[in-house]
Amino acid sequence: MLRRKRNVKLILITVLSLVNVSHQYGSGAPPLACVDQMPRHSDIQAQTSVPPYAIFTSASQVRQGDVLNVTIGSPFGAPAPIGGFILQARGIQDTEKIVGKFTKVPDPNLAQITNCRGNNDTVTHTNPEEKAPLTFTWQAPDDFLGGIEFRATVAQGYATFWKNVESPLVEVVTPDTVITTSSPSVSTQRTTQGPPVIMESKPKATPTSLDVIYQGCEDTKLCFGIPQNCIPNGNCKVIVAIFVAGDTYTFEIQGINNPKYVATGLSLDNKMGDDSAMECVRNDNGRINLFTSWTYPKVEPYVRRSDSPQDIVQLLESSMIDGKLYCKFKRDTVSTVKGQTFDLANNMYNLMVLAGDSMKDADRVGFHNVGYESTGAALRLSAPGAAAGASRVLLRLHGCCMLAAWLGAASLGIVLARYFKKTWVGKTLGGKDIWFAYHRILMVLTWVLTMAGFILILIDVGGWQTTGDNPHAITGIVTVVLCFIQPIGAFFRPHPGTKHRPLFNWLHWLVGNSAHILGIATIFLAVYLQKAQLPPWSVFILAAYVVFHVLAHIVLSFSVFRKHLLGVYAPIILLFVVAMICLVALAPIGDTYNSLMGA
Repeated sequence: MLRRKRNVKLILITVLSLVNVSHQYGSGAPPLACVDQMPRHSDIQAQTSVPPYAIFTSASQVRQGDVLNVTIGSPFGAPAPIGGFILQARGIQDTEKIVGKFTKVPDPNLAQITNCRGNNDTVTHTNPEEKAPLTFTWQAPDDFLGGIEFRATVAQGYATFWKNVESPLVEVVTPDTVITTSSPSVSTQRTTQGPPVIMESKPKATPTSLDVIYQGCEDTKLCFGIPQNCIPNGNCKVIVAIFVAGDTYTFEIQGINNPKYVATGLSLDNKMGDDSAMECVRNDNGRINLFTSWTYPKVEPYVRRSDSPQDIVQLLESSMIDGKLYCKFKRDTVSTVKGQTFDLANNMYNLMVLAGDSMKDADRVGFHNVGYESTGAALRLSAPGAAAGASRVLLRLHGCCMLAAWLGAASLGIVLARYFKKTWVGKTLGGKDIWFAYHRILMVLTWVLTMAGFILILIDVGGWQTTGDNPHAITGIVTVVLCFIQPIGAFFRPHPGTKHRPLFNWLHWLVGNSAHILGIATIFLAVYLQKAQLPPWSVFILAAYVVFHVLAHIVLSFSVFRKHLLGVYAPIILLFVVAMICLVALAPIGDTYNSLMGA
């Protein structure tokens, strides 16, 4: 009798254990698993090794409302058996967003369609038996555009499962998008229910894909980013992409390096001021908000949200992933801001992109120190492709003129005046001592190059503009003023031997050296301007120039071989000038080098 009771108890324990296992694994993933895709098999954790599974899709693009086949299989020659699984389509930017619905399973005895956050948005197993690769039919939603990936947790047994088994990126596009297939295997996948044949290679041969904002920049979106030519490589500091479907204008903006804000603007020219801007702003608590703003020129170049209606945009998605601030939103086709009508369908606009790491106050963004650029011409927003930035010819000419003036001509002219009055005697040029003739030629060249550079930058920026916290513009204008008055004072210099001549000599020396020092300091400050696009190590070239110039002064002060030393000093100064001019003219030098090398 006692033995019979023990047998009954043993049978009950066994049955209850089987029921418990069946609840957690056998008839499908439990309800709580649909969000994080964790099977909740007691305290068992997912495997950390490379999964023996992969997810394949029948196409890399799918139109809204259309279907495609999704297969859970193996990248190896011999398929790994599938015990249990849960499969969903997730957004790329918002990975918690479950997208679309499943419409067909290969066999109801093997798999079932369930609901997680929407109708039929999840598929899972119906029994724990080993299964061959499975192919499902998934339908894209009508209200979603952008990148998705299919994500699954796949189990071989109760204690062995892998999370985050992912497919390559799939882009959901508009119904009128022409989808071309270049691989015959795609059509095979469309007509065959079995999984594709995968040759044995890496565990998961999925190439690194670009961020979703870059998807379609060649044929379905208008895209503009900085620096130049960053879109094909997917490495823009700031980028805007515009997708047009009928009368719906969808914008995406993204900035890297943990910006506080990233923004884009619609302008009637390529200068900041009187523009309608849209800002993606990250709060201190991590929340991301979308605002519209109005920019003001010259005196107050920051944007003010209170002067722009906020209901003309609707935020669709936002994220902050790996230091990339991203917003996706729609804008009304026709809107009025500050009395100006913005008609996206019928008018053309210059696009602006900018990003910064600070806020000026609660209602205004700070300086765009992460990046800023505008397109070189007005664009029709419905025309896809990569837009070109504004020309930098005038900016680069400005930099080249200032480098030639202050690193080259001024340095040589000052050295001649200081050390060769009594050294280079007995020779004349144009009736003047040769040292003075060359000094005057070099200082006139300095004056001409400085004035030319000043005029070029005024034309480029459209007048006086500050450079945020960088005092480059202020020190630059002081240098120009000192340079401008120096030859005027020299023209009215007293004759040698008169009582005012010593005063003139000291003032002439003071103004000339002050202009030279300020000019070099201004060039140092230019290295840190985002618009200059100079590499940070440019400052070491300038520092080497300063050290060499100071040492040359020291040596020339005590040397009796000044003519020979001039033959060394002049070529080295010329090398510094040529090196810096190359960096300015070819900026950004890294991108230019890669382009020349065919990278």
